[in-house]
Amino acid sequence: MLRLSGNLFILFVVLGVSAGAQSTKFGFGCLGLVGGFAGYEVKNYSATGLNQYIAAFNELRKDSLLSAMGEMGQIKGYRLGMNLIRNRISGLEYTVKVFYETLSELKEAQIKGSSGLYKNSFELKQNVFGAGLELGTPLTKIISWKILELEFSYGSAQLFRKTEDINDPVSRVKYTADNYRAGFNFASGFILFIIDNNISLEGKMGYSEFSVGPMTDEEGNKLTTTENSGIVMDAPITKGGLFYGVQFNLSIPL
Repeated sequence: MLRLSGNLFILFVVLGVSAGAQSTKFGFGCLGLVGGFAGYEVKNYSATGLNQYIAAFNELRKDSLLSAMGEMGQIKGYRLGMNLIRNRISGLEYTVKVFYETLSELKEAQIKGSSGLYKNSFELKQNVFGAGLELGTPLTKIISWKILELEFSYGSAQLFRKTEDINDPVSRVKYTADNYRAGFNFASGFILFIIDNNISLEGKMGYSEFSVGPMTDEEGNKLTTTENSGIVMDAPITKGGLFYGVQFNLSIPL
């Protein structure tokens, strides 16, 4: 990660020097734009380990299930970030940014017990930090094509198992990933400039790669492949998948 941060810093410096050398060719003002953004994303992923656990959970309770717990595989949430610089040189637009994401997915099962109805649920939460680079080109005065967005990310993941019983207090177990492997996103999309270059709306679609290794609860117990198994679940999430999102940008000239 230190080597990656160093490489990104060098890239930022090179882009800044290039910007200073070609100020007369800019379309965003002498030194470009800086600003913030907020958006919403939907990410698909492969959760082989978690879904095997859920399948075993449903099978064990098949005679009392009113509604089975569904498979996990689509996490949704918000992203906030800052465009450190957005500029245009000879028709090529580039953006250097940092961001934070908070994402979650909830699955529930409704079960009929001897004393009434109760629920079990799984909720996956992710908090992700990252940095990225965008390259694009204007198509018209108000629309730009984001040719490539490349981002590197790292974060944390938690899994919450919750049991609600009409006659008993709520039971909640929190698992935290022992290691959240570094990931990346690449995407393409379009930017619609609403008010000059200062306010814009963008949409994008691409591929997000990430994975989550073994998870441990607050008492030191590992998440296992099924409720009654002693085998540790090695990979609750094995890989990422396609994602899409929308984003609102607010920028000011430097």
